[in-house]
Amino acid sequence: MRKPWFVLVLLTISTTLAAQPDNWYFSLSMGGCWPIGSFANNNPDREEHGFARKGFALNLDATYPFNEHWGFKGVVMLNSNQTDRNGMGTMMEKRMVDQVPFTETERDNLTLSVNSWMSNSMLLGPVYSFNFDRFAWDFHLMTGMNVAYLPSQKLLYEHSSKTWEYLQRNTNSVNISLDLLAGTAFRFKVSEKTQLKLAFDYQQSKSKTSYEELKTTILNGNKETVKLNSGDVYVPKQVVMASVGFVYYL
Repeated sequence: MRKPWFVLVLLTISTTLAAQPDNWYFSLSMGGCWPIGSFANNNPDREEHGFARKGFALNLDATYPFNEHWGFKGVVMLNSNQTDRNGMGTMMEKRMVDQVPFTETERDNLTLSVNSWMSNSMLLGPVYSFNFDRFAWDFHLMTGMNVAYLPSQKLLYEHSSKTWEYLQRNTNSVNISLDLLAGTAFRFKVSEKTQLKLAFDYQQSKSKTSYEELKTTILNGNKETVKLNSGDVYVPKQVVMASVGFVYYL
């Protein structure tokens, strides 16, 4: 599903290049990515929380100005947020005890693995600029596709008798959803073709995580696996980003 969006972004950029190669510009910037709302919440009592921490953002965009104020922009973004292991692990344990109770003394039999949240975004939308002699102030509102790479959390419990084990895991590792982006940027002239850029953005999407809980019994060397439970969790993803980079005019 990603290929048509890449083609659309490339066609948009190519069209602007062919139309007026001396008028369009692109920028590369990087900075911090801070989760907010449910995405940042680490309360294990709610499954829809994201348990996300501060992360990193990398943005590549191209803009074609129609006139002094209005333009059209395409953006490709990459961001990553670390995951709060303690919060997510406790949430998974709460889900586990509904199926397989365990005592505190058996905690050493638990193994948790969690990756960071990562996502790629491809967005298109209008930009409005106030242009001055050596300074420009931009406002943009964009929409597109967000490809989220989920933390792929896995909780394994091995009973001390070695006769059975419990596993809770994701059944999907990637989720594609609608992406929204709103923000502002300040561009400071460095030379005739380069500018320094400071940008602040708000991004919103939603990730669906599907999971299953399995119990495997081991008897005489044979394994029998039974699905105890399964479900879907929708995590609203909201982040704010601050980045710095350079703008180059062709």
